[in-house]
Amino acid sequence: MEDNWLVYVNGEMVPMKEAKISVFDRGFQYGDGVFEGLRVYGGKIFKLREHTDRLFRSARAINIQMPITKDEFSAAVKRVVRENQFQDAHIKPQVTRGIAWKLGLDPRNTTAPNIVIPGRPIGKSMFEPDKGFKLAAVSVRKIPAMCFDPRIKSLNYLANIMARMEAQASGADEAIMLDIYGDVAEGSADNIFIVKSGELYTPSVQDALEGITRSTVIELAGRKNIRVHETKLTLYDVYTADEIFVTGSGAGIVAVTEVDKRVVSGGKIGALTKTISGAYDEESQKGESAYE
Repeated sequence: MEDNWLVYVNGEMVPMKEAKISVFDRGFQYGDGVFEGLRVYGGKIFKLREHTDRLFRSARAINIQMPITKDEFSAAVKRVVRENQFQDAHIKPQVTRGIAWKLGLDPRNTTAPNIVIPGRPIGKSMFEPDKGFKLAAVSVRKIPAMCFDPRIKSLNYLANIMARMEAQASGADEAIMLDIYGDVAEGSADNIFIVKSGELYTPSVQDALEGITRSTVIELAGRKNIRVHETKLTLYDVYTADEIFVTGSGAGIVAVTEVDKRVVSGGKIGALTKTISGAYDEESQKGESAYE
C-alpha cells in the first residue's frame, strides 16, 4: 500500500506520510537542486553507477557539496529498494542546496544539503508498450547551452512542463522541443531517435540532456551493426522518418506512431524499433541487485 512506502531522508528511512523537509528548503523555494531518475527491474537497479556519477556531476556543476560519497549514495538507493521490497520501480533521488536561513537568493545562506530518495512501484513499462506515443512540436524552446548547460539535471523543469502541457492540449502525449534555431532538441522528458533506411539518427546533445538511456541505445545499436548518426535534425526529418522512438530512464523505449497528426510507420511499432526495444529489455536485466 502507498501508506507503507519508506522514503530516504538524510540518512533515515521514513514512512511516506512523515517524509518532510522545511518549506524554506531552496529546492522548494527556487528549484535549487538536482535529481536523477532510476529504474528497478526485478529487484536490480539499472545503470546505478552511471546515474550516481551524473548526479554528482550535476551537484558539482552548481557547487553543491555532497555530504555523502558515491558509495554511500548507491547504498542508500539500494536501501530504498530493499526496505520497500520493490521489484519493478522508479526511484527519484533529489539533492537540494539546503534550507535557506535568510530571505533572498544568496546561496551562502543555507544549511547542509538535503538528500531525499523516494520510490514508487510500477510495472516493467510506465506506458502501454504496444500503443505508441503521439508527438507534437511545441512553441516552448529548449534553453540553449549558452544560457544553461543541459548536462545539469536541475530540479527546475518548468520549461519542460510547459512544453508537455502544450503538447497535451493538442491531443498529443509528448512534446518535441526545438532549439532556438528551430532544430529538434529533445522531448520534454526524453531523447528522440528517428529511423531512415535502416539507420538511426538522433540530435546531438549540445542543447539536450545527455540521456543514459540514449547512450545505452547507441551502444546496443553498435553491437547489432546498426549505424547511428548524432546530427542536426529538423521537423522535416521527423515528419518523413520511417520510424521514431523516444528514450528515457523512466519510460525506457517508447515507439511513436504519430507526429503532428502525421502517421508514423503505418501507425504501428516499426521493426527496427522492436529490435532496439528487445535488446534494451535484455540489457535492463543486468542492473545491480539491491538484495545482495
